[in-house]
Amino acid sequence: MVSFSVLSEVKKVALDTNIFIYVFEQSTEFGEKSKSILEGIEDGYFSAIASSVSLTEILVKPICEGNTALEKQYKLLFTHFPNLSIIPVDKPIAERAAYLRGKYGIKTPDALIVATAIQSGAELFITNDERLSQIKEIKCIALSQMR
Repeated sequence: MVSFSVLSEVKKVALDTNIFIYVFEQSTEFGEKSKSILEGIEDGYFSAIASSVSLTEILVKPICEGNTALEKQYKLLFTHFPNLSIIPVDKPIAERAAYLRGKYGIKTPDALIVATAIQSGAELFITNDERLSQIKEIKCIALSQMR
């Protein structure tokens, strides 16, 4: 298990899409942990980055359901959340993602999100996908491993 105190040791974290989903959908299992992380970012204890790919992923459900109010809410959150930068995919990120996909056999969206974290200088990648813990280029922590 990893203590939440690990967050006090970093200045910049990267967030996987599932962190946002757990908060937005009020997950009983991981919602509170994810909310605590977002509150730490909002309060300025550390900054965070997320890939524009996460915005794509988070918007799919409200669009499929025709929930334009929720879609707008997500867009506003991603645009105005304090201390959170949304990083677009550029050529260096795309190239790094190809390397990660080739080396670790991860899916393209995951590779793009992790590549964004690395290229942006994040010290820690927070996810809940334990398969990403195999990546050596950045420290990856799964929410399920945090206490």
